[in-house]
Amino acid sequence: MKIPVLEVRNLNKNFGGLKALRALSFTLGKGRIKSFMGPNGAGKTTLFDIISGLESADSGNIYYKGSEITKMAAEKRARIGMSRTFQTTQVFERLNVVENIMVGCYTKTNVRFVPAGLWFPSIYREEHRNMQEAFDILEFLGMYDKAGRRVSQVSYMERKLIELGRTMAMEPDLLLLDEPFGGLNLKEMKIISEKIGLLRDKGISIAIIDHHFDLISDNSDEVVVLSHGEIIAQGSPYDIRMNKRVISEYFGVRD
Repeated sequence: MKIPVLEVRNLNKNFGGLKALRALSFTLGKGRIKSFMGPNGAGKTTLFDIISGLESADSGNIYYKGSEITKMAAEKRARIGMSRTFQTTQVFERLNVVENIMVGCYTKTNVRFVPAGLWFPSIYREEHRNMQEAFDILEFLGMYDKAGRRVSQVSYMERKLIELGRTMAMEPDLLLLDEPFGGLNLKEMKIISEKIGLLRDKGISIAIIDHHFDLISDNSDEVVVLSHGEIIAQGSPYDIRMNKRVISEYFGVRD
């Protein structure tokens, strides 16, 4: 039996009297895409915050490649191969495009203060490798010609691609994408969706939060629907489309 890249067991989280997550359990296998849907307040982002280590669960367990990481710090999770994006695009305004991508390489560096300050040859070689990798990522994203531009000079969709590229520079095995299609038009969504599909083809496991069911159906191997912090349905995109409870509670159509 293959060990899943991510396994969540009976995850619970309360904020005061609000039950944000209720006994959530699921697995995500290597090179698979699992999408999470649900109305605002369903617990989707809270789930990603706990998986990535930004929040702690009240109870339950998280396993990454078979090892428990429930209490592991967020930085350590990033270093072992977990990466994520956020609802609000996070970019460094004062850096250019290629430098924004290079930021993601920090999880792979072992640079110490003195060698970096004195610019030892090893530091120069590592910087060169990181820059070359960043240019390769920009070529994959179709933004090679934008490498030297300030972030303020690129479009909103290109900012989304920069954030995706920065996660690629971390060489993740698990990628958490929080609303990667938010604020985009249909043409732009399809561009982002294509890149996500190519990352899955490279063997990266991907979890996505989004509201565009038709779009995520094209790539997703499985869809999970949340309501009030609990899973009300999970299965193939077809299964979810046919699920009566999902139709009633999420799509707002009743018999």
